[in-house]
Amino acid sequence: MTTFYRVIILLAFLIAAIGCYATGLTVGGTIFLLLGVVFEGLFWMGLFGRKRIK
Repeated sequence: MTTFYRVIILLAFLIAAIGCYATGLTVGGTIFLLLGVVFEGLFWMGLFGRKRIK
């Protein structure tokens, strides 16, 4: 996967997490808060993914 696509995917996860948090806080939807946690976890896992040993 090229660096460009990796950055785009990470930004999409981050924007989705922020959107879910904002929706969950204003509407009071627990499912949106949980989705925000999932998307944020995917963002951090993608940012600091496992190191590949050659």
